[in-house]
Amino acid sequence: MRRAPAVERDICDITEEDIRVSVVGTVIKNDPIQYSMTIDDGTASVTVFADKLFEVQTIIRVVGRPHVRGEPVIDAEIVQDFTDFDLELFKKIQEMES
Repeated sequence: MRRAPAVERDICDITEEDIRVSVVGTVIKNDPIQYSMTIDDGTASVTVFADKLFEVQTIIRVVGRPHVRGEPVIDAEIVQDFTDFDLELFKKIQEMES
């Protein structure tokens, strides 16, 4: 069975209809007890449940299944370290594409 593709989203644009999403943001908080992180992409923040936690201020990309119950939550399938990623350039390219 083939997985649904991950749709690139700003956190504020995640909806209940999304099956898999990809978001890029900065870790602003991590919780080792619940094994979760909060990431912010400049539009909103989201809680991410993942197998690996990253340090605060690390830029990461998360691919996973969102759940929207008030505020969105993502069950991460893939978490990538984007430390050397040019987030400003990425945002400019996104604006040009839309």
